[in-house]
Amino acid sequence: MLNFFNKYSKYVVLLIFIFEIIYFGIPDYVQPVFVYVYLLFFGLAYLFAIIQDFFNPSEKTDILLRVVIIISSLVIMITSIYYKSTFSLIFSMIMFMAISFSLYLAIKQNKTNKQQD
Repeated sequence: MLNFFNKYSKYVVLLIFIFEIIYFGIPDYVQPVFVYVYLLFFGLAYLFAIIQDFFNPSEKTDILLRVVIIISSLVIMITSIYYKSTFSLIFSMIMFMAISFSLYLAIKQNKTNKQQD
């Protein structure tokens, strides 16, 4: 029972957060473009987490999803430069570096697994 709760709790919390944002609304000082870009980024990350947890994706699918998330973080970076949003720029740079490093580690691990076989 505890394993069931631990596995699904992260998805329930995210859905509650989404409904909370819809209920309270988006503040007026937030650019609508940021809302769409962040929804795209977190939606892709959410999709990546669901696929990782419930399905067993191939290495190509795993790498492709990481590349798409990296591209969406670059879109956030370009948007934040255009709208001069410092917090979004810092966030997008950190996410770009972190996801790129995780992609590097995944590719490196795939190469070492293929060499051992």
